Amino acid sequence: MASVLNRTTREYRRSVNTPEYPVQDWIIDPDLSAVTGVPSRYWVITGDVVTEMDQAAKDAVDAQELADLYDKLADTLEQSDSYDRAIALTLLDGVNNLSGKITGILNAIDNATNLASLKSAIAAITDAPQRTPAELKAALRARLET
Repeated sequence: MASVLNRTTREYRRSVNTPEYPVQDWIIDPDLSAVTGVPSRYWVITGDVVTEMDQAAKDAVDAQELADLYDKLADTLEQSDSYDRAIALTLLDGVNNLSGKITGILNAIDNATNLASLKSAIAAITDAPQRTPAELKAALRARLET
């Protein structure tokens, strides 16, 4: 019986029947002394030799894992009917309302012919409503139902 290490997934198995593990996919009885205590995500496999990544490579692995986690969380918000999704969409509505107000102000500036017309145009832009906790609760319920 031997131990094996998968070259791609870095899965390590002990006491296996080696004929069941082709050498193109598995290292038979790998020497892991260079990576003792090091998480397998930081291992580099070159031929049958397993070594530890340098710090720059580890940082790149960590950055990719974090990016993957962010993508997974973003996908979860898009794909689920969760409370978190409802909160995110309600906040997005608020951001969009503020963006509309800013666009209105910028258009007023572009179209103003003098200071008086600018003041008049900006005064005509309605304020974004202030939400109460009850209104937020209602907006969240509405988002959960969509």
